[in-house]
Amino acid sequence: MPMAAALVLTGTAPLHASEHGAPAAPAPDAGQVSPVPGVSPNPCERLTAGEVKFAVGGSARVTFATAAAYGSTAVLLTSCVQEGDGSYRQEWQRTGFAGRNGFAPRGRMWENTLFSPTGSFTVTEALGREDPGTELKYYQVNEHSRWGGEEGRTYNQYFEGEGGQADENLWRYMQSGLYEQAAVINWNRPPDMPVTQGASFAIFLHAGNAETWGCISTDLATVTKFLKTAVPGDRMVMGIQDDVFLASTVRSDALMAERAAEEEAAEKRAAEQRAAAQREAEDAAAEPDWEPYAVGVFSLALFITYVAAKLRGSRSRPEQSPRAEAEEEAAIR
Repeated sequence: MPMAAALVLTGTAPLHASEHGAPAAPAPDAGQVSPVPGVSPNPCERLTAGEVKFAVGGSARVTFATAAAYGSTAVLLTSCVQEGDGSYRQEWQRTGFAGRNGFAPRGRMWENTLFSPTGSFTVTEALGREDPGTELKYYQVNEHSRWGGEEGRTYNQYFEGEGGQADENLWRYMQSGLYEQAAVINWNRPPDMPVTQGASFAIFLHAGNAETWGCISTDLATVTKFLKTAVPGDRMVMGIQDDVFLASTVRSDALMAERAAEEEAAEKRAAEQRAAAQREAEDAAAEPDWEPYAVGVFSLALFITYVAAKLRGSRSRPEQSPRAEAEEEAAIR
């Protein structure tokens, strides 16, 4: 993402930063997902059905970033994880953004075009403030961290040093919130392809959730989630709907219907469980509490038994004549 180079060549700040380097105003919360209009909502089923135009090399986890058409910046991010039978299951889905001019048509991906690249790319490195626990090679950004934009051996690579005008100051962008966490998408760099000077650099999946100069941007929580599960060789498949997918087939439609039916059944079971719990709570609240009455009745019964015993004892004592009582009293004295 040629931000620093664009700043030098155009004299304007990147779209995702203010003139003081602060993050742009955030877009609506990407956690509140509504599928992007015109974008397939079921990339994982379509990958399983063989409807993806780009190879994924058997990667265990594939994340799609797809837009409706050329020029569209809104993207649907979908993470797919491979099951034991080779099929792919959806892990999560969020919205995000591509470059200001959307995805690049074939042969148009160069510096300062404001395009995001189209294709299938591995992810092997990451960077940010602190390692969130990823298995990717991780660069903890410091004040000397740079991403090469100057021509030469550091082009499209991480390095530490003073840097040139076209090199990105990673520390500055991390402090603005954009590179709090970021995954490096291997466009124009090994292991996916040799470096071509001028073919664009610093293409990341990063925070900020706003249009970019070529990266894919979404909310920080989603980038962190991506990094925590990522392993070297995971892939990003990026582009517009028609460039990424073949025509929908009966198989993918069936898989989508099956997933929808499973989700509906799960929701139905959950609703039934909630209703049953509610009924139990209402029944418990409506049932009278007999315990205080039982204790009172038991205490009354004990008292009646005691009184009855006293009465029986007094009636069973023999009566004495006055003379006998006097003799008994004299004997005691």
